[in-house]
Amino acid sequence: MSSLTLGVVGSSFKENELRVPIHPEQLDWIDLSVRKRMFFEFGYGERFQISDDWINDRTGGLMQRNEIFEHCDVIILIKPDPKDIPFIHPGKTLWGWLHCIEDVWITNAAINKNLTMIAWEAMHKWNRKNEFQYHIFHKNNEIAGYAGVIHALQLRGIDGHYGTPRRVMIIGSGSVSRGALQAFKGMGFKDIHIYNRPSKTFIAPQSYEATYHQLEMDENGRLMAIHADRSRNLFIEEIAQSDIILNGIRQDFKQPIMFMSHEEISRLKRSALIIDIARDEGMGFPFSKPTSFMNPIFTVGEAWYYAVDHTSSYLWNISSWEISISLLPYLSTIARGAPYWEKDETIRRAIQIQNGRIVDPRILSFQNRDAEYPHIINPG
Repeated sequence: MSSLTLGVVGSSFKENELRVPIHPEQLDWIDLSVRKRMFFEFGYGERFQISDDWINDRTGGLMQRNEIFEHCDVIILIKPDPKDIPFIHPGKTLWGWLHCIEDVWITNAAINKNLTMIAWEAMHKWNRKNEFQYHIFHKNNEIAGYAGVIHALQLRGIDGHYGTPRRVMIIGSGSVSRGALQAFKGMGFKDIHIYNRPSKTFIAPQSYEATYHQLEMDENGRLMAIHADRSRNLFIEEIAQSDIILNGIRQDFKQPIMFMSHEEISRLKRSALIIDIARDEGMGFPFSKPTSFMNPIFTVGEAWYYAVDHTSSYLWNISSWEISISLLPYLSTIARGAPYWEKDETIRRAIQIQNGRIVDPRILSFQNRDAEYPHIINPG
């Protein structure tokens, strides 16, 4: 029997965040016993041309945004913003893209308010041997790569069917890169090169519509590109030949991979376009940092750099659909409460902070915090 109430927030303080956690057209897919414990923000279905009355008839009801934060046990919010913190009451559970590892402000709020944080970015499927299988939100990551390519190319007025032929470099071969590859192919680009992150084994090509290469560190710590014929080249030489460079690599925050140095910025081709979907600040590229929909692109030397945060919001409707499909199987578990969370490996491993206590050691390491509550940040 469900014991917790779930508050579903549709609005956001974040600029141009138009996605919602539960697509309203999927409400009837949810078990009635769970649905009646779900409360939605007024106007939730407006962008989908779905009325409040329609949602009210199928759920526990509608609330104002601040009422959801006050009265619901679990708050389902796409991406919290610092402006949300004053509205969050102590002891609540947040379920969304939380980024507690890299963002000190949200970790501090969770500690100070005894919050429980269940991070979507940490939700993965595991097999019986506790081995990673896939990320729950891999489709959203694909959309991020796909939408980022479409948006960035539109900003620069570029298309693969027309104009000068361009060499495309995709760094990484995960979900983001798969989505990017689909976009590049659909827009007519032919000369596409995919560079897999460093690995002990050579990864076989996954698509015949691109040329695959392997990245590897040499004995001097330089990033090398290894080609199918086992010849190798400095990675910066590959970058220097490319007209469009897409970064889809998920970084290890403690040991980030750098693709180039400040001194090598001049090697970028004039009018080269860097599409940084990973956008980990200071990682990959020395100038990397998130940009916004209002100011999506800036110049680096003679090149262009695009790194819009939440690019999948560019295609907000289909992104909401895929997010919702990913969440629906876990709604019942979340609604049943903490004892059931421990029985589900996907949820259990995604709990990064529980009742204000940090349980994910990566937060302690990255933010240099004490292991003991209240997890003070150590200087230096």
